[in-house]
Amino acid sequence: MIPRLIATDLDRTLLDDAGKYDEQRFDQQLAALWERQIRVVIATGDPLDYVQHLFAPLKQRQRLTYIVEDGALICTASGHVLQSSAIPVMLWQAAIQWIQRTPQLRNGFIIACGRQRAYTTLLATTNRFQASQQFYPSLRTIKQFNQIKTPILKLDVTWTDSHTNVAELVQHFNDQFAGQLQATDAGMGGMNITLPQVNKATALQSLGRRWQITPQQMAAFGNDGNDRTMLTFVGQDFAVANANPIVRRQVTWPLSRTNNQAAVLTQIATWLV
Repeated sequence: MIPRLIATDLDRTLLDDAGKYDEQRFDQQLAALWERQIRVVIATGDPLDYVQHLFAPLKQRQRLTYIVEDGALICTASGHVLQSSAIPVMLWQAAIQWIQRTPQLRNGFIIACGRQRAYTTLLATTNRFQASQQFYPSLRTIKQFNQIKTPILKLDVTWTDSHTNVAELVQHFNDQFAGQLQATDAGMGGMNITLPQVNKATALQSLGRRWQITPQQMAAFGNDGNDRTMLTFVGQDFAVANANPIVRRQVTWPLSRTNNQAAVLTQIATWLV
């Protein structure tokens, strides 16, 4: 069945390992999908300014809708906010304090993500800060997290040690903050933290109500733990060949192509034949 809504994750799903995609091909597909009244949604843990910059070269970019910050913010391509879910101040501050004093987690690099800007206590001259700017163009250094005055949508915690078992840390965090906050494995050594009811699936549910599209009429592409709710929610669930093995085993349609082989665009092409 040809879906009425196609949602795709970005990193290591639509994007190749260099963070690129075939702009011309995707642009042409967006035009063809719009003619068929098929919506395209970018569903990612990345912030709004990053995805707007990523798709700025496309002539058809206004056809996109963005679910960013793992579902905490839903926007049109122009940045008009459709839905926003901020974490209460005392709660996200308590989470950061707990992470910083818990031996298993305290070596993580923390970013507090607001709607227009992201914050960290690392100096801008550090390699870790500069690497993070690829995904957080508006990243700003502050002395202490309690200086932040704007609403925070998500916490991003990353470990650079390749031996770190992020799945165990996610479980440890969720045991501590059960019913208050929800952590998910974001891939690439990262953990994203949002409110429990905030994720890519609930964001798609909200868009489905807005556009009168049922979950069975939706398709989604993903590769990692923060895509699992979305993949479970939709009628057609696809995992790229390079996906987390657990995620790949759970989907109905594990794709034979990787993100480096344009797995998402190739599947979209089959719907446009």
